[in-house]
Amino acid sequence: MKASARLVAESRPDGVTRLTTLAGQAPLLLRQTFADSPDGDRRAAHVHLVGGAAGPLGGDELHLSLHLGPGAEVRLSSVAASLALPGPHGDESTLDISVRIESGASLTWHPQPLIAARGARHCTAVNIEMAADARLTWHEQTLLGRHGEAPGSAVTRLRVRRADRPLLDHTLAVGPRHRGALGPAVVGTARACAGTLIVDPAWTNIPPADRLTVAARDDADGSIAALLLEAPAVLISALAPDGLALQRLLEPIDPTSGAHPTPGRPGAIRT
Repeated sequence: MKASARLVAESRPDGVTRLTTLAGQAPLLLRQTFADSPDGDRRAAHVHLVGGAAGPLGGDELHLSLHLGPGAEVRLSSVAASLALPGPHGDESTLDISVRIESGASLTWHPQPLIAARGARHCTAVNIEMAADARLTWHEQTLLGRHGEAPGSAVTRLRVRRADRPLLDHTLAVGPRHRGALGPAVVGTARACAGTLIVDPAWTNIPPADRLTVAARDDADGSIAALLLEAPAVLISALAPDGLALQRLLEPIDPTSGAHPTPGRPGAIRT
């Protein structure tokens, strides 16, 4: 199956974000949602990714494009987890995501986890171009197998360019098809992993060590650590035995709020 979806957002004169394009094909269906929200959240456009079909299945080729015009604000999540399943011929399924965030715009990406079922082969490739004064919170989770199931394999590559310069190129390859991925050098016994990239121009004049304090942790309940980038950005990585433990580990840092952690305070969220 081949499918694509596209979102284009612009900021109206009153500051409210309007979606000028919202189109998709199963299993990439985009739906705008309207609900009561805090005062500071009323200008954002809220969009949910709805799976209109099973998958991704092995061999599927999916494409998603997001374009946020100057000053636009979009919060994108999903209604359910994505379940990557093996196809009849053992082919890999792919999801290519292309994002452009213009000056003063803000994107929060927080879908439900990708579950790599036994025998699945999946690859998600994300390419983001953002302006120097744009904001980004990009959160993704991968679960290796359903409950009591052997893990499938998944690759996630996140490439971000800010102000026409490389900011981050990060790849995570996990599962039995990637040698050593299930060993102690990568995920070990963990079956749930997450990454959160936060880019905030408000951190431009704040030294990396003062932007965010995440108490490093590595025990039976999970591991979490932060990589402080030279640009005004932080990458937070987490591993846990299962999805529930991962949620508990990430509770102090909640990307769904659209707020960014307060510099220097562990897990604190500022509005």
